[in-house]
Amino acid sequence: MSAVPSGAKFALRVLSATLLLFVASLRGQAATVPQTIAVLDSLTGDSTITAGQVVYVDFWASWCVPCRKSFPWMDRLVREYGDRGLQVIAINVDRDRAAADKFLKQNATTARIVYDPTGGLARLYDLQVMPSSFVYARDGTLKLRKDGFNADETASVEALIKKLIEEKPTP
Repeated sequence: MSAVPSGAKFALRVLSATLLLFVASLRGQAATVPQTIAVLDSLTGDSTITAGQVVYVDFWASWCVPCRKSFPWMDRLVREYGDRGLQVIAINVDRDRAAADKFLKQNATTARIVYDPTGGLARLYDLQVMPSSFVYARDGTLKLRKDGFNADETASVEALIKKLIEEKPTP
């Protein structure tokens, strides 16, 4: 049995990732978005959710007006493609969990919710706007970064997701 509670393990992982970014900045290296889903897997502590899946990662906040528009679309993605190999992970950046919970009561979703109250994941992904989303292929490589949400652009993002789902998983 582990002597460190799971919440503390998550905090240590976020702290480790933040420290890596800090060290990189001291060396004059710019922070870059994780190019593979493995970084997110290691920070959440559960790689089984993304192994061999196409993954749509969305960062959101309770105060984000466009997030209210993106949630129904993301939920439709889960319903339509979830059993075909798509995993949707919605990462909340609110410091106040009650605000996030209130948002979720008003904007129900079947996406997996991850909380990032310290902002460690948000910093790691170098977020500039809310929402920000990332699409990873089955092999875990980053295929798209999307800042903001525009309903007129969902067709192109969905086309990419469908294409990635149809690609054969690598053994």
